[in-house]
Amino acid sequence: MKGYFITGTDTGVGKTVVTACLGTLLKSRGENVGIMKPIETGVDPECYSSANSDARFLMEVLGVHDSPEDVCPYRLKHPASPYQAARIEERAIDPAKILERFEKLQSKYSMMLVEGIGGLMVPITQRYNVADLALQMNLSLIIVSRVQIGTLNHTLLTINAASQYGLKIKGVILNPSNDIELNAIEKEQGALIEKFSDTLVLGTCPFVKDVSAEGIKKNLTVLQEQFQGGQI
Repeated sequence: MKGYFITGTDTGVGKTVVTACLGTLLKSRGENVGIMKPIETGVDPECYSSANSDARFLMEVLGVHDSPEDVCPYRLKHPASPYQAARIEERAIDPAKILERFEKLQSKYSMMLVEGIGGLMVPITQRYNVADLALQMNLSLIIVSRVQIGTLNHTLLTINAASQYGLKIKGVILNPSNDIELNAIEKEQGALIEKFSDTLVLGTCPFVKDVSAEGIKKNLTVLQEQFQGGQI
């Protein structure tokens, strides 16, 4: 079974856009791509769409028609870690339910992309975090990192945490937060990550100004150029 668990160095690093770009790229290569966003927070379970739900957005971009309850078993209204949001809402998150839905989707596709929530150490329950979930899914890890100063610390910490959990790291994808040309410091971040961690930098995701299905598809040529080496 092929697939990747996409995590980030922190919240807001751009995991959803990178996941959508990867899915679009893999579909262009003929892969039958399935998607999962096991937990979302900051989303009203009764009123959500591709405009405010990462799961719905990914389903729309990749054209999948699975049950939203399979793609995203837990939607929590409060914008917090899953553990904290569930506690506020007096709900319980059962990792076994997530894994059951994952296996159901996994049986339908040649390639699964699972987008985590926040970083690896984000708590899901009191004794279970995102790293535990990635490990149980047995998928290679892709780490989404910023290019701005500070990314060395965040990325190396994430790589160290992944190694401690026994997670297999496929590599790092750098994700710029704007379309301004990178300065000399930012251009060197990828090489330094590889130097200090022995972890492959798979490439840089293009900045997507129009964050929509069409906007991402317009960047397909750039994606093909960035990831033509066969690492993904």
